[in-house]
Amino acid sequence: MRNQRVATAVMPFTVRARSGAPVAAPITWGEMKTVDTFYHSHAGEGEELVPQAASEALAGWGRADQVLPEL
Repeated sequence: MRNQRVATAVMPFTVRARSGAPVAAPITWGEMKTVDTFYHSHAGEGEELVPQAASEALAGWGRADQVLPEL
């Protein structure tokens, strides 16, 4: 569903061009239960987001065992 004309995607830890400067940040499955809005993190939380990114809970995030075919 992310390949529609008006859909957008951003890299992790990118500040969005929205009110309040929300940040696209990866979270754990456990944290999903506490999130009540798409704009959960904001630019002012940078000092908290950096250690979170390096946490064991997010180890391997964004990685997949995948091999692309030769073209």
